[in-house]
Amino acid sequence: MTNKVTIYILFLIFKMARVIDDSEIDTQIQQDSDEEVQHHHNLERQNLVEQVQAHAKKPTCRKMVCKGLVLSVAGVLFLLMMIQLWSDYGEYIQTQTFPPKMISMGSYCKNETSQASYKPMECAYTDNLVCTIEKPGKPFVQACPPSMISWADNSLIVKPYEQKDCIDLVVWSI
Repeated sequence: MTNKVTIYILFLIFKMARVIDDSEIDTQIQQDSDEEVQHHHNLERQNLVEQVQAHAKKPTCRKMVCKGLVLSVAGVLFLLMMIQLWSDYGEYIQTQTFPPKMISMGSYCKNETSQASYKPMECAYTDNLVCTIEKPGKPFVQACPPSMISWADNSLIVKPYEQKDCIDLVVWSI
């Protein structure tokens, strides 16, 4: 038992001596200059940037191809959707949005004179007025005096109900 007490006493003495030595240590905090702090900060930042760049992965070829494929599919689907919408509503859009287009307008007389014409047609007027014009898409023809109107090849045939010296004619594409 005396051995244990002796060891314990030696241990206490050693501890006390150590506490005395620790208290003698200079406790002043060393102050670094601003330049040293800035240099240390720059080194840490540079190391962090290098680590991030080292860990940053560039996109793989497979990833880039997949992105391109997805964007291509989306583009094709968009075009197909626009084509489908135009096929469903194109007729309505054309008739409701775009105004009728005037193809020709003029007054044609039996003496083969024409007056006040806009894009005049070549016409011959005997009993019927026969004008050479390419038939427009969805034609609409206004004639004064009222007349029967028909198309044959590239000719417009106007048969007035009552004979007059001149026929006023307007050709529209609706």
